Amino acid sequence: MPSIYPNTPIILASGSHSRRVMLEDAGIHFEVISSHVDEDLLKKEMDGLPFEDQVISLAAAKASEVSINNPNHLVIGGDQMCIFQNKVFDKPGSKDKAIENLKLLSGTTHYQYSGVCLYQDGVSLWNYCEIVELNMHSLTDKEIVNYVKAENPINAAGAYKFESLGCNLFSSVNGSSYTIRGMPLLPLLKTLREMKIISLENIE
Repeated sequence: MPSIYPNTPIILASGSHSRRVMLEDAGIHFEVISSHVDEDLLKKEMDGLPFEDQVISLAAAKASEVSINNPNHLVIGGDQMCIFQNKVFDKPGSKDKAIENLKLLSGTTHYQYSGVCLYQDGVSLWNYCEIVELNMHSLTDKEIVNYVKAENPINAAGAYKFESLGCNLFSSVNGSSYTIRGMPLLPLLKTLREMKIISLENIE
């Protein structure tokens, strides 16, 4: 598959499969180095702050750590929060919890906050947050159980994988599917282009 080779080497500071796939599908050449940031501790410290600030701060913490340890690289950090009734819905972690979460979300509206940032040599160059409103069908218990058994979305914010079967859970969404999947890809690519990091002239 052809790739766009950046003028500055890019690192994705995230172990997220979804973010990696989005960048790969966009043809960007990069490497992945996950951070060792204690996200649970950071979330406790930021409790009460606006969700937009929280998701950007979490993305920045990951990117900053990786950037400091990898000079002369452009580091992308990302984070996502599922918000329902003004509370954070953490990744379920188990099938039972995923079923419980989807029963709560069924027939209601919730929001996905997705933050992304760029760091180089430990310095913040850009950050951005995008919010998507999602309206879920009123689902039967059987639909929910069947879905969770089929996709096992225990590590997905909101307990669904929108890029596959999960899109069938929704009656409508207001915003980008990329953002729902965990990264506002088009604003990121636009910024990389404006910074002259990537160009379609550099396809190999």
